[in-house]
Amino acid sequence: MISSKVLKQAFGAIEEEFVALVHKHGRSKPRMMSVGSCCLVGAIYGNHLYIANLGDSRVVLGTDQQNDGMVAVRLSQEHNASYAEVRDELKAQHPDDSDIVTLKHGVWRVKGIIQVSKKKKLSE
Repeated sequence: MISSKVLKQAFGAIEEEFVALVHKHGRSKPRMMSVGSCCLVGAIYGNHLYIANLGDSRVVLGTDQQNDGMVAVRLSQEHNASYAEVRDELKAQHPDDSDIVTLKHGVWRVKGIIQVSKKKKLSE
Protein backbone atom coordinates (compact mmCIF):
# COMPACT_ATOMS: atom_id res chain seq x y z
CA MET A 1 0.00 0.00 0.00
CA ILE A 2 1.33 3.44 -0.92
CA SER A 3 1.30 6.13 1.74
CA SER A 4 3.30 9.17 2.76
CA LYS A 5 4.91 7.08 5.48
CA VAL A 6 6.03 4.38 3.03
CA LEU A 7 7.62 6.93 0.67
CA LYS A 8 9.39 8.69 3.55
CA GLN A 9 10.75 5.35 4.77
CA ALA A 10 11.98 4.47 1.26
CA PHE A 11 13.76 7.83 0.87
CA GLY A 12 15.24 7.46 4.36
CA ALA A 13 16.56 3.97 3.61
CA ILE A 14 18.21 5.15 0.38
CA GLU A 15 19.79 8.08 2.19
CA GLU A 16 21.09 5.88 5.01
CA GLU A 17 22.65 3.49 2.50
CA PHE A 18 24.39 6.34 0.65
CA VAL A 19 25.69 7.89 3.88
CA ALA A 20 27.04 4.48 4.92
CA LEU A 21 28.87 4.21 1.57
CA VAL A 22 30.38 7.66 2.05
CA HIS A 23 31.57 6.74 5.55
CA LYS A 24 33.03 3.47 4.25
CA HIS A 25 34.73 4.81 1.10
CA GLY A 26 34.96 8.57 1.68
CA ARG A 27 38.66 8.65 2.48
CA SER A 28 39.67 6.59 -0.55
CA LYS A 29 37.14 8.31 -2.85
CA PRO A 30 36.79 11.88 -1.55
CA ARG A 31 34.89 13.05 -4.66
CA MET A 32 32.02 10.87 -3.45
CA MET A 33 31.37 13.50 -0.77
CA SER A 34 30.85 16.28 -3.31
CA VAL A 35 28.21 14.76 -5.56
CA GLY A 36 24.57 15.76 -5.67
CA SER A 37 21.56 13.55 -5.98
CA CYS A 38 18.11 13.85 -7.47
CA CYS A 39 15.11 11.59 -7.17
CA LEU A 40 11.50 11.88 -8.25
CA VAL A 41 8.71 9.48 -7.35
CA GLY A 42 5.07 9.66 -8.33
CA ALA A 43 2.44 7.11 -7.40
CA ILE A 44 -1.32 7.01 -7.75
CA TYR A 45 -3.14 4.96 -5.15
CA GLY A 46 -6.91 5.14 -4.92
CA ASN A 47 -7.88 8.77 -5.39
CA HIS A 48 -4.51 10.14 -4.25
CA LEU A 49 -1.43 11.21 -6.17
CA TYR A 50 1.69 10.91 -4.02
CA ILE A 51 4.83 12.72 -5.10
CA ALA A 52 8.23 12.90 -3.52
CA ASN A 53 11.35 14.66 -4.64
CA LEU A 54 14.84 14.95 -3.34
CA GLY A 55 17.57 17.21 -4.53
CA ASP A 56 17.72 19.50 -7.49
CA SER A 57 14.61 18.25 -9.24
CA ARG A 58 11.03 19.43 -9.65
CA VAL A 59 7.83 17.48 -10.20
CA VAL A 60 5.46 19.00 -12.77
CA LEU A 61 2.15 17.81 -14.12
CA GLY A 62 1.17 18.59 -17.69
CA THR A 63 -2.44 19.71 -17.92
CA ASP A 64 -4.50 20.71 -20.93
CA GLN A 65 -5.82 24.24 -20.49
CA GLN A 66 -8.34 24.64 -23.29
CA ASN A 67 -7.29 28.12 -24.40
CA ASP A 68 -3.62 27.95 -23.42
CA GLY A 69 -2.78 24.42 -24.59
CA MET A 70 -0.58 22.24 -22.40
CA VAL A 71 0.60 23.92 -19.23
CA ALA A 72 3.09 22.57 -16.69
CA VAL A 73 1.82 22.83 -13.13
CA ARG A 74 4.53 22.76 -10.47
CA LEU A 75 3.82 20.10 -7.84
CA SER A 76 7.07 20.39 -5.89
CA GLN A 77 10.06 22.63 -5.36
CA GLU A 78 13.72 21.83 -5.89
CA HIS A 79 15.83 21.47 -2.77
CA ASN A 80 18.84 23.58 -3.51
CA ALA A 81 20.73 26.59 -2.28
CA SER A 82 19.10 28.97 -4.76
CA TYR A 83 16.19 29.32 -2.30
CA ALA A 84 16.68 31.66 0.65
CA GLU A 85 14.79 29.32 3.00
CA VAL A 86 17.21 26.49 2.17
CA ARG A 87 20.23 28.74 2.73
CA ASP A 88 18.78 29.90 6.05
CA GLU A 89 18.14 26.31 7.11
CA LEU A 90 21.70 25.27 6.21
CA LYS A 91 23.14 28.24 8.13
CA ALA A 92 21.01 27.34 11.16
CA GLN A 93 22.17 23.71 10.98
CA HIS A 94 25.84 24.72 10.64
CA PRO A 95 26.25 27.90 12.72
CA ASP A 96 30.03 27.48 13.03
CA ASP A 97 30.59 27.21 9.26
CA SER A 98 30.51 30.65 7.66
CA ASP A 99 31.11 29.06 4.23
CA ILE A 100 28.24 26.54 4.34
CA VAL A 101 26.60 28.45 1.48
CA THR A 102 28.49 30.67 -0.92
CA LEU A 103 27.65 32.62 -4.05
CA LYS A 104 29.94 31.33 -6.79
CA HIS A 105 29.70 32.63 -10.38
CA GLY A 106 26.21 33.99 -9.64
CA VAL A 107 24.92 30.67 -8.26
CA TRP A 108 24.37 29.77 -4.59
CA ARG A 109 26.18 26.56 -3.67
CA VAL A 110 26.64 24.35 -0.62
CA LYS A 111 30.31 24.59 0.39
CA GLY A 112 30.93 26.29 -2.96
CA ILE A 113 30.51 22.96 -4.77
CA ILE A 114 26.92 21.80 -5.33
CA GLN A 115 23.49 23.40 -5.31
CA VAL A 116 21.64 20.42 -3.85
CA SER A 117 20.84 20.53 -0.15
CA LYS A 118 19.91 17.64 2.10
CA LYS A 119 16.19 18.17 2.34
CA LYS A 120 13.28 15.85 1.72
CA LYS A 121 9.77 16.83 0.75
CA LEU A 122 6.72 14.67 0.36
CA SER A 123 3.34 15.84 -0.92
CA GLU A 124 -0.02 14.19 -1.27
